[in-house]
Amino acid sequence: MNTTVLILLVLLVIYVPFWFYVWRHPGAFRNVFEKYGPAIKINSKLGLRFMDRFGRYKRFWRGFGIFSQIVSLVLMVMMIYIMVVAVIRLPSTFGRAGMGVEYVLAIPGLNPLLPLWYSLLGLIVAMVCHELAHGLQSRSNDIGVQNTGLLYAVVPLGAFVEPDNEQVEKASRRAKIDLYTAGITTNFVLAAISFLLFSTVMLGGISSPYEDNCAVYQVAVDYDPDTLPAGAIVTAVAGAPIVFDKGYYEVGHTPYAWDPGTSQTVIYEMSDGEHNRDMVWGVYIMKTVDGSPAAGLDKVWINSIEYQGTSYTFYTAQGFSSFMSITEPGKSVTINYTPDGTSVSSTTVTLGSKGSIGYLGVYTNTSGMGMVTPSEIKEMASNPLYGADSILNAGTSMLSYIAQPLRGFDPVPESIQWWYGDQGDAFWILAHALYWIFWLNLMLGITNALPAFPFDGGYTFLGWMDALYEKLGVKNPEVRRKKAEEITKNVSTLMLFMFMLVIIAAII
Repeated sequence: MNTTVLILLVLLVIYVPFWFYVWRHPGAFRNVFEKYGPAIKINSKLGLRFMDRFGRYKRFWRGFGIFSQIVSLVLMVMMIYIMVVAVIRLPSTFGRAGMGVEYVLAIPGLNPLLPLWYSLLGLIVAMVCHELAHGLQSRSNDIGVQNTGLLYAVVPLGAFVEPDNEQVEKASRRAKIDLYTAGITTNFVLAAISFLLFSTVMLGGISSPYEDNCAVYQVAVDYDPDTLPAGAIVTAVAGAPIVFDKGYYEVGHTPYAWDPGTSQTVIYEMSDGEHNRDMVWGVYIMKTVDGSPAAGLDKVWINSIEYQGTSYTFYTAQGFSSFMSITEPGKSVTINYTPDGTSVSSTTVTLGSKGSIGYLGVYTNTSGMGMVTPSEIKEMASNPLYGADSILNAGTSMLSYIAQPLRGFDPVPESIQWWYGDQGDAFWILAHALYWIFWLNLMLGITNALPAFPFDGGYTFLGWMDALYEKLGVKNPEVRRKKAEEITKNVSTLMLFMFMLVIIAAII
């Protein structure tokens, strides 16, 4: 049993008796605690005076409502796109190791992706501002706010602002949509501001003397042979400088006198000076996909690959990827490999298909290391469109940017911060705080834009459907409402089903 599951079980044992106590005592602690399905509402009056005071600027909030609907529509389309792409890719995720339940719980400290203090700060900012926006938009439309507080069920589920339900029902359609879209847009605006500060003010002012050097940002945990530590700047292998230049990726380009997959002396820099180590350097196959052309060819180095009469060598995983991009499905390749850096074996396989290029079904790295350059790290951390060469690729690049924590970027790991000089602890604390405020506000915003109940996007979609039916000539409000509810419920069911499929696939 892992630590996360144990903590959740302990919290469950404590929570269940307390839930029953609140259930049996409706006036628990003078209505501070209320049963809310399987959860408990923790009510307060915090922020009500602030909402009354600043909700009086009706013209501003009307303009913000128009802006909110535009932003929410864009984010809703983005969220639908993300869900559709994720579901389409589900077949390729089966058979891989599941992430575990801790990765789908947005709990700082328990979720390995969420650093405790940074993500706690980001969540507080995101949830408080999200709910505050609901309250301000409610007051600007003369809708009363009864309570603010926290929804809790074993773990915190989120903050809330509780408008007067009767007044919400009597409010205009426009006022309701403005209310529901306010939180989504506020999260997006906060994310945008935080990102601009992070990418321009913080990262825009740093540089590295090792800009194009081959560098190690991550070491594979299940790689057995000796490798370099994370944070190493590689200056030479077998006496030859290693520089991440595009020429080193070109197919058929052999810049070194030594062969990949052989033991060489590697000279590298760390924050404490120069070091050297003897190790096998080359493209390493960590694992293969079951049933793929290269199935079973695990934990070996590639010496070379013979393809259509030419022998190709590569010294990095990036070079291997460049080679694969010119191959064609159905062609034969002979892989020369070594399991120990000395003895060489060969196998001939027929390439499968990955679109229009060949497919081997291998997961590779460079001698157990994730390789990058300091300039590339900076660009990846500050530019969501990094690597995009078309409008279609721009969407994929933005999704990759959002997924950076899954690849070990947060966005600049502590082990590699020395690449950019002595910026001081305060600099990196502020940079990481801004990044996680951006990341968590964006996540909360786009998740709430999902057109499904109980997300804000579900109620927003309902209002838009009602308006659409009115434009189509359905004048009877009751008929229009039923039609809008029917299509919204169907869309909501579909979206929730897709959402659960993605979550389950991530766990198992």
